[in-house]
Amino acid sequence: MSESVIKAPRPRVKSKTRLISNIAVITVLSVFAFCQIFPFWLQLVQAVRPQSYLPDGRMHLLPESLNLKNFADALKLADLGTGYVNSAIAAGAYTALSLIIVLVCGYVLGKKSFPGKNIIFICLMATMMIPGEVLMVPNYMLVIRLGMFNKLGALIFPGLVNIFGIFLVKQFMNTIPDVMLEAAEIDGASELRRLARIVLPLSMPIIGTYFILTFIAIWNDYLWPMIVLRTYEKFTLQLKIMTFSPMFADSRDQVLRAAGLMITLAPVIAVYLIFQRQFIESVSVTGIK
Repeated sequence: MSESVIKAPRPRVKSKTRLISNIAVITVLSVFAFCQIFPFWLQLVQAVRPQSYLPDGRMHLLPESLNLKNFADALKLADLGTGYVNSAIAAGAYTALSLIIVLVCGYVLGKKSFPGKNIIFICLMATMMIPGEVLMVPNYMLVIRLGMFNKLGALIFPGLVNIFGIFLVKQFMNTIPDVMLEAAEIDGASELRRLARIVLPLSMPIIGTYFILTFIAIWNDYLWPMIVLRTYEKFTLQLKIMTFSPMFADSRDQVLRAAGLMITLAPVIAVYLIFQRQFIESVSVTGIK
């Protein structure tokens, strides 16, 4: 009887400990989220201010009014429409083509057995230790020799074989049961049919994750487009924003520049909203594995 009395409070102690742990985790994550969102919020407040606003040296957490005309003015003055098209072509084409490559390479390395597979995989992983800046000179020479200088192709073809993407897909392929592929092979399904009917549908989480990471990286890239593009009409959105100087010589410059920066974020947010379910599923599968 005494032992039962002593052991009874233990579940309550565990639940209380779990509650305190959850509160601590939520508090820490909330602080991190605030640190990330707060600068974005201040920039958004700056973007919707009236162009006649005069800085008073104080931090305003709420806009004085919603002046959505700033976005239209920034879009026109900075020629962001052309930048949108160029960035969409570069980011979309690179992501689509590299996705095909990483899916095929990841599938072969993850599900096929052949001599030297481990050596090939190790060599591919070794290239990830090379900083991207080191490859800029040879990539620049390659672009010149291929006649792609000052063309959008220079943003697409160099680096099309994404080693990090191959690694992601290869690791994800390990979560797909071999029994399913073997059963399809016994039923007479060809290699292409197994890829289309089994591997591809099961790989949607990693496809969504790769699309988000790659599209955002190419969309936000500034250094490489600055090196290989010279004509203003070929500039990507990031270059357009960098050269955007309204030149009103007053607070309108800051307001319109902030509006232009907010415009560049719209596609990034849209891509994440479209593929967020696949991204979360990919993280969940990785965690379970």
